[in-house]
Amino acid sequence: MLVLVTGGTGVVGNPAIDHLLERGHRVRLLSRNAEEDVRIWEEGVEPFPASVSDAASLRGAAEGCDAVLHIAGIVREDPPEVTFTTVNVEGTAKLIEEARRANVSRFVYVSSLGAERGESEYHRSKHAAEELVREFPGSWLIVRPGNVYGPGDEVVSLLMKMVRTLPAIPVVGGGDQRFQPVWAEDLGEALALAVERDEPALQAVEIAGPEVTTTTDILDRIEVITGKSPPRIPVPEFLAQTGTNLAELLGIDVPVNS
Repeated sequence: MLVLVTGGTGVVGNPAIDHLLERGHRVRLLSRNAEEDVRIWEEGVEPFPASVSDAASLRGAAEGCDAVLHIAGIVREDPPEVTFTTVNVEGTAKLIEEARRANVSRFVYVSSLGAERGESEYHRSKHAAEELVREFPGSWLIVRPGNVYGPGDEVVSLLMKMVRTLPAIPVVGGGDQRFQPVWAEDLGEALALAVERDEPALQAVEIAGPEVTTTTDILDRIEVITGKSPPRIPVPEFLAQTGTNLAELLGIDVPVNS
């Protein structure tokens, strides 16, 4: 099976490609710097330099592919060019059109847990993209992961950097919000399975890890690992709807998958 993958160098995409290769599939990596990015893997991955925001560059991306795994998206805007609408919504529409043109049989879209509730502009854009995926004429699957943790993630990595570098830790909403993070390797394996199997199809599935935790729990563990225990300062939720907004507030850079 030849699989077109977007967002393949991020915290989710990298292990997804690893698992696709382990299962004997070939991968076509779509990214702006695809020629450089494919060097991450020794073999089995071919480059296709393009951007989901540029319909002309996408022409031919899905040619000969059996499936598309669409992971690329943004969690932080950089107007006017890089917005939730231009990347998450319109970019998905352009990729679907290319997949349709190339008669791709399976389209797997990585959305976000909470997209259907639309609590933020980001979630509303993911929900809008989901609605586009539902119109794909072949087999499709929407995957909604919870918070993903792994190398370069936007939750644990951000908190780790805060503990190591800040004199005090801002904790949104008191730190007692419950969430169920999923390990990037586990999600990558699930996505590889979702691509190669015909079922489930024509539905949205939610994926989370086995443990329910809180920000306070994670900070406690990080402090044990680092040996640092900076004081924690409560921050109102309206100041930080996502980890990346909080990072911007503090001047901390975190990766953005585009």
